[in-house]
Amino acid sequence: MFLPARRYRGVVIGLVLLGLTPLSAIAISPAKKFPKCCVWRVTNAEAPFYLVGSIHALSKKDYPLPSAYDRALKDSTRFVFEFDPNRGAEFERKFEAAAKYPRGQDIRSKIDPALLTWLRQNILTLQPDPRRGKRVAGFDSELRYKPWWIAQHLAAPTSYSKSSASRGLDNYFVDHAKVAGKEIAGLESVDEHVSVLGGMSDRDGEFMLRDALTQPGDGEKEFTRMYKAWRRGDTDALWAGDARLRRDAPGIAARLVDNRNVKWVPRIEAELKSGKPTAIVAGALHFSGPRSVIALLQKRGYVIEQL
Repeated sequence: MFLPARRYRGVVIGLVLLGLTPLSAIAISPAKKFPKCCVWRVTNAEAPFYLVGSIHALSKKDYPLPSAYDRALKDSTRFVFEFDPNRGAEFERKFEAAAKYPRGQDIRSKIDPALLTWLRQNILTLQPDPRRGKRVAGFDSELRYKPWWIAQHLAAPTSYSKSSASRGLDNYFVDHAKVAGKEIAGLESVDEHVSVLGGMSDRDGEFMLRDALTQPGDGEKEFTRMYKAWRRGDTDALWAGDARLRRDAPGIAARLVDNRNVKWVPRIEAELKSGKPTAIVAGALHFSGPRSVIALLQKRGYVIEQL
């Protein structure tokens, strides 16, 4: 685990694995009504069919959710997530394996030497200790990890400082589906989901790492804006919130969102044609912007209503 040296004293920062749409939750009264939700219904489908824009971390005070989310839960007999959550252990194992360079390689030859020097001077790691549980070590104790993996660890404390991934919308839907004995599946295989970040080039990984290092200054405000946009069902604001990444690193933005949308749409259409009451649950950014899942489905003739 990686953490900034300046944050370590008096603080033990736990690892929270970021979803692909890292949004921070700031509590808003659940009694407050919002004009729209990140829930859509395909009105010309054979059976009830919902698209649910997820946020990967929420606080306890965010529940109960607005009624549109419960409507999708109750009406659906099948839930399709970004990948099959029943294979979570397999994903975690493969994801961490993908985060490491092969033996004989490490980050020292993969990133800018000036950045490497800065990391050695400013980033610590937490290592297992048989007596104390954890001990602090220098950056060189984890040289095999790739830049994007380090970026995830550094971004997590800021992104989730007031929220919990365990209370995220994804887990809420998974838990309810399992209790009710409903079908669960994934839009991507485990290997496809791992490769979104695991297959990233060192150059793009370095960009993500540099971006994470600049995040503590204004990251919380940015995440708060994105969270509030999600609560309002404001896809224009969600799309605008991702503008900097699309401007500075369009290849990464496409890899995380647009390219996956294109792959998903035929799979979603197959679910639509199955005739089963279904909810597709994915990060809210996948339902935002001109190349969203919604826009692509509409081009195929589907009529979609936001709830």
